[in-house]
This record gives sequence, structure tokens and C-alpha cells, in this order.
Amino acid sequence: MEKYIRMYLDASPGLFADLAAKAGSGDAEGLAVAAHSLRPQVNYMGAQGLFDTLTTIEGLARAEGIEGCKELVDRLPGMNAEVIAELRAAIGSAG
Repeated sequence: MEKYIRMYLDASPGLFADLAAKAGSGDAEGLAVAAHSLRPQVNYMGAQGLFDTLTTIEGLARAEGIEGCKELVDRLPGMNAEVIAELRAAIGSAG
């Protein structure tokens, strides 16, 4: 499990940055795809709140466009930071 946690720790900041970039550029379908793509990784880490938020963003992006989910997208960095802190604590690593 530690191997997968480390992979998530390494990859997730870039994946969430890509998601934010898609939202910032107004690419609603790209945002939906990015949210959908992140869901399995987040789910595997046991981050249910983050998983639920990504699921909501995916649906809203497709149904309402970027404006429908902007507030949720803005919450993602903080939510992921909490997940990262918990995962680092779980493996006893500061990095």
C-alpha cells in the first residue's frame, strides 16, 4: 500500500493542477474528464469526501458548464492537501 500512497503523493498535485487549468480555461468537458480520471485514485486512497466532490464536479461540468462547479473546483487544493497530510502521516513520511 505504501507504494501506491507514494505514487499518489507524487502524482496528485500535477493532476489537480491540470484539473484547475481546465476549469480556468473554460474547458467544461476537459474538466469533467479530468475529474472522472482522478476519481479511482482518490477512491483507492479512501478519500471519500474528495471522491464525492470530484463526482459532483464531473456531473456539474457536463450539465451546467464551468460556472456550475467553480466553487467546488476552488475547494479541491485544500481538500487534497488534507488527504496528502493524512497519507504522509500513515506512511510516516514528511516528503
